[in-house]
Amino acid sequence: MRLQLLIFVLFANLVISRKHYKGRKYDLTLFVRNHNVSDATFFRLVGVDNTADFNVSAGNTFEHTFEVRRKGFWTLFVEFPGDRYAKSPRKIISRDSYRKWVMEVYYYPGAVGFSEWHKLSRRGEMHIHG
Repeated sequence: MRLQLLIFVLFANLVISRKHYKGRKYDLTLFVRNHNVSDATFFRLVGVDNTADFNVSAGNTFEHTFEVRRKGFWTLFVEFPGDRYAKSPRKIISRDSYRKWVMEVYYYPGAVGFSEWHKLSRRGEMHIHG
């Protein structure tokens, strides 16, 4: 009887702890560094139950902290006049991964280039990837 009670208590604690883990919120900070895209109408960052529409001029960086509950894909869209847009590679980010990520955006004649999402260094510096 005691063994069954002990097993029940251990199982109940496991279920409660898993439920708490999935429901816990955490902060995820994403940065978008616009190197030279000057004619974009707006930028849209979409992922994990969050969307942010913003403008960031060439040479500047957009920063936003999102409150998320689960892992998921993040994608950046750059909208241009005439219903044209460019879409970045998707990146899956989870609660167990790093909490500060940077994407570099470049404009080339007729195309937009995106870096992969990469971690912000410990000193808070953004490393430029070509």
